[in-house]
Amino acid sequence: MKAFFKRWRTRLIVVAVLALGAGAWWWLRRPPPPPPPPSGVVALADVTQTVQAAGVLQAKNRVDVGAQVSGQIQTLHVQLGQQVHKGELLVSLDPELARSDVAQSEAALAQARAQLDSSKVDAEAARREVARQRRLLAGQATAATEAEKAETELAKIEAALRGQAATVARLEAELDNRRLRLSYTRITAPMDGTVVNLPVQAGQTVIAVQVTPVMLTLADLDTITVRTKVPEADIQSVKPGQVARFTTLSGEGKRYEGKVRVIQPVPERAGNAVFYNVLFEVDNRDRALFSDMTVQVDIETGAVTQVPTMPVVALGERGKDGRFTVQVLDAAGKQVPRQVKVGLQDGAKVQVLDGVKVGEKVLLAPPSAGDAAASAGSAASN
Repeated sequence: MKAFFKRWRTRLIVVAVLALGAGAWWWLRRPPPPPPPPSGVVALADVTQTVQAAGVLQAKNRVDVGAQVSGQIQTLHVQLGQQVHKGELLVSLDPELARSDVAQSEAALAQARAQLDSSKVDAEAARREVARQRRLLAGQATAATEAEKAETELAKIEAALRGQAATVARLEAELDNRRLRLSYTRITAPMDGTVVNLPVQAGQTVIAVQVTPVMLTLADLDTITVRTKVPEADIQSVKPGQVARFTTLSGEGKRYEGKVRVIQPVPERAGNAVFYNVLFEVDNRDRALFSDMTVQVDIETGAVTQVPTMPVVALGERGKDGRFTVQVLDAAGKQVPRQVKVGLQDGAKVQVLDGVKVGEKVLLAPPSAGDAAASAGSAASN
């Protein structure tokens, strides 16, 4: 009997050990509890909102210098990249044809003036004759027909005199015009600047009949204009006077700063996208910037300091009233939906105007309305 109880006790011990082992194995094999959902805290912070866009650098003042007369290029006095000052000689055209025209006009004018002087002498003699005939007629010493003949001759001479004076005036104007055209063979700089384009060379013949040929292009590189293409979705937040900054693609790390000068109202289209050109200027007296450089521009459209903020990823669905749904986590970790009104954002955080308070926790990346409905439907089916 004792042997029987001893065998059963041994079996019970073995069963108990196996049960404990199975329980431990099951405990160790059980999946860990799910981690708490990611959350963020509403906290005071600074927010600077910017609009980012690509831009291209251009000279603020750029002038195409052309030839106003036809002729052969005799001398180029500048070269590409050269700095010039207003009034400095840039290009000389062959002046011989223009000089010949001036000489012909001077000769024609001299001849017309001589004829005018001769007619003035004839007119003076005719006036004396008219006066003499009038005295004789008063003393009945001549016939009336002779006096009338003298007056008619004077009238003819005076008429011819007026015509010759008009001819002299026309020839003087023509001479001035030809002298002006002669001066056009010396092309001078209309402004201070840098030669950025020089499409001609010495010996080339230019024809200025219908279209003024461009001899060279001057640009004022002391001031650079940044032409930024802002998408239509962001253009309403951009205003003249806002601070705009950019860096070049050279990787030097230097940031240039200016203020928005103008927003061009006529859009540009690239496929289905619509862009508006926003222009601002920066100083370039150190010549570190070059025309047609591509830059990345940040336009500061608003800034606030030490205001309630929360992560942008905490924002849920946006309602028709412009408010966003945010899931607030209470002390027990339960999610409570709130409607919040937001202000500026900088890509990482957003300004909270009302709806949540500093210190409250909000669920990050909350599910959308469609995801929530799908989850609820799945739970009901299970």
